[in-house]
Amino acid sequence: MKALGKEEDLVIVTADVAISRNPHEVQAWKEAGHTVFFLKPGWTHLKFWEQANKFTKCFPDIIDQAMKSKRGATFTVRVNGKIEPLE
Repeated sequence: MKALGKEEDLVIVTADVAISRNPHEVQAWKEAGHTVFFLKPGWTHLKFWEQANKFTKCFPDIIDQAMKSKRGATFTVRVNGKIEPLE
């Protein structure tokens, strides 16, 4: 995250929701200031092509949300494509 912190205006999409539970990793991503979208655990249980299909369908909404949000905002993305702020 520190290395990524040097890059400006990155948006990160990850299926590693455990990051959001580790205080040190939370601090690192917040200090980096990037907008982060966490794919909820159900994503990892999908077969590759089903995952790719669902992600492709919700990707425009992820881009839209990232563009509207302040730098450093965090969200979860459900398998059904619903995007929710992470607090």
